[in-house]
Amino acid sequence: MLSVFPSAVIAQNEELTVDRQFELARQAAFEEENYDKARKYAYAALEISPDYHGIRVFVARLYAWEGNYRKAREELHYVLDKDPDNHEALSARLDVASWSENYREGLEWAEQALQHFPQEEDFLLAKARLQQNLEMAEDAEQTYLNILDLYPGSQKARQGLQSLNLKQMKYQATLSYRHDRFSEIFEPWNFWEVQLSRQTTIGSVIGRVQYANRFSTNGVQVNADAYPSITEGLYSYVSAGFSNSFVYPDFRLGLSLYKTLPSSFEVEGGFRYLNFSSSNTSIYILALSKYWGNYLFTGRTYIVPSSAGNSQSLSLLTRRYFSDAQTYLGIRGGFGTASADFQFSQDIQRLDSWSFSVEGQYPINRRFNIGGNAGFDSEEFANFTRDRFSFKLYLSYRF
Repeated sequence: MLSVFPSAVIAQNEELTVDRQFELARQAAFEEENYDKARKYAYAALEISPDYHGIRVFVARLYAWEGNYRKAREELHYVLDKDPDNHEALSARLDVASWSENYREGLEWAEQALQHFPQEEDFLLAKARLQQNLEMAEDAEQTYLNILDLYPGSQKARQGLQSLNLKQMKYQATLSYRHDRFSEIFEPWNFWEVQLSRQTTIGSVIGRVQYANRFSTNGVQVNADAYPSITEGLYSYVSAGFSNSFVYPDFRLGLSLYKTLPSSFEVEGGFRYLNFSSSNTSIYILALSKYWGNYLFTGRTYIVPSSAGNSQSLSLLTRRYFSDAQTYLGIRGGFGTASADFQFSQDIQRLDSWSFSVEGQYPINRRFNIGGNAGFDSEEFANFTRDRFSFKLYLSYRF
């Protein structure tokens, strides 16, 4: 059936009007969510009427929704070369620049759009958002204020101005508490953490102090983390930690690279090293994430080489975002011999495990976020099996 579909569409060209084929293309895209079929109808219509710009802009958006920004640009540039003040094409071109994170290019297109439509609210809003993404805070603020002068009731401009003011708060302090309770053998474990992060032009920098009470013994670990940006679409994670207590590793190091891919995918490759007083451990990490609408899906594998053979585990995460990136709910599950949360020397001795947890975060107001997680895991060791219930709560403050 699939092999004859294109010829079936072409055979109908003489029977279907251009508008009817456009209608079928929209139906295939929005009702059936079949973008390939939608494009076949659209291109069949464009063979008859190549300068039907509304259809070509529609095709460009289909490509953009799939993350094929190069093809989207090609279709939009065809339209804009022939019709420079085409409102639909200019709007789509701004969306493509934003979605592909080409903010500088997007700002140039926003200026071009405003030459044709100087008081167009949507174009002014796009310009302000692009300025904000480019860390042009004063310019973005002025653009939002200009919008409010023209459109005093613009809720999007007011929300954008509030978001801008929030991003101007470069620091975030977080206090968290975690409690682990076991089905038998062990007394409960308690953990506290104080964290301070700072947003910089190249990424966030984080300092953390962790306290643990395990086996009636106290320990403190100091960590420094950073997420430096390397180039567009490529950033890294660097972490180091120190402790003088056997509760934690003497030294820990973490390195990862993250690369954004077409179609809203992101890949991670990383390495973790833990140095205990009696042993050293290396962990290799591979992960793939996919953003789909308001959802994030992540699969991550952990591999620990050893003379006795590699141990491995898989962790899966599904997260649903709501009004913004600060508001979400998620579920997480994992299984395997390697721990997804290597912190202590006992984690190396695990023979098998599985885990499940739920997590969430909610902004109380523009400065405070509250969040946490709760979960259950079962771990098999050489001489016993350990079942554990855990919960964690945290409160963060931006300033």
